[in-house]
Amino acid sequence: MTYKSPPVGNEISCVMHGISDKTLNNPKFLKETLLKALEKDNFTVLGESSHEFQPQGYTMLVLLSESHATIHTYPEYNSLVFHLYSCRSDDDGGNTFKFLKEKLKPKKVELIERPIKVTESNHQ
Repeated sequence: MTYKSPPVGNEISCVMHGISDKTLNNPKFLKETLLKALEKDNFTVLGESSHEFQPQGYTMLVLLSESHATIHTYPEYNSLVFHLYSCRSDDDGGNTFKFLKEKLKPKKVELIERPIKVTESNHQ
């Protein structure tokens, strides 16, 4: 029997503004926070990769069995970009986003969330 994943997913993309320099320049805290956030929606982490930029900045990718999550910081603008895609359901990832927002304490958030519907194509 062949497994067929659900034809829906959810994408969350946001820019969080007004985050403290201390937070944005703490890669250990950012990594731990993102991984704890992903636990809130029971995501399965398959791997991770990160990079600390000089003189500042941090980026991290978490490969999930459900797809992926990323963060990228802009300390010079007190901002962080977060992206999550899950192929599990059309409302997945909300607890992850909420946890990140609580821990990072941004003053403003620009959020785009959209359910994704995957359909079979006649063009194969």
